[in-house]
Amino acid sequence: MSNWRFKTLRISQIGLPLLAVAVLSGCGSSQSPKAGTDGGDQTVVVPQNETAISPIGLAAAAENFEALTEKAFIAKPDELALLFTKAQESATGIAGQLDPEAIKSLDGRLKDVKTAIDAGKPSDIALAAVEGYKLIVSAFPPDAKIPVAVSLLDYAGFRIQADLKSDPKRWSDAQEATKFAHQQWDEIKGRVTDPGLNKRFADSLTSLDEYLSVKNEEMAAKAAVTELDLVDELEGFFRPTTKNTSF
Repeated sequence: MSNWRFKTLRISQIGLPLLAVAVLSGCGSSQSPKAGTDGGDQTVVVPQNETAISPIGLAAAAENFEALTEKAFIAKPDELALLFTKAQESATGIAGQLDPEAIKSLDGRLKDVKTAIDAGKPSDIALAAVEGYKLIVSAFPPDAKIPVAVSLLDYAGFRIQADLKSDPKRWSDAQEATKFAHQQWDEIKGRVTDPGLNKRFADSLTSLDEYLSVKNEEMAAKAAVTELDLVDELEGFFRPTTKNTSF
């Protein structure tokens, strides 16, 4: 029999966060929100047990936030609303696998996404969604077959793309995302024993450095696509027999 542990979240009296509302309405939490005696904070108790909440895994939830990021600039409002609903539902499904601070942060990203969708701001949608993606993939177990650093390289590529599609272009942020990518690559490059893949990925980061430094939009965008394509190859290298999963 599995043990039950509970996380207690403090919710401001302004209203329940989007993620907390979904948890309460869809997951049968054992404690309803209850106003404090001073009329201040409310408490939401979320079971910390992944199978008790939802079969949706961290990888599936990450994919829903990835979809929001990728389609932010091209999807119509109705499609974005549907993608948001899927992301919110999957976030609910993994709430028991995240610590309280991560749940709070993920809820904030969901709020930012919804605000951006309502305002018709694709750049803000993409950037908020990709930060949600980062939060989720950061919770992958350290012994996952595909290293967490690989998923964070995906995050960096998505963020760079969103920066370059923004108006005005977010050059400084794209450079910071590339620095982050270098850090992640340094963590795993010694494990990438395919010399061709190792060199191609290192070269992709060098290209990003070069084109971002001179603000060459076209070439930087191509380099970001190359980086993301090579992340797919890294995933295949670490887990060649299974696609679209991180465990």
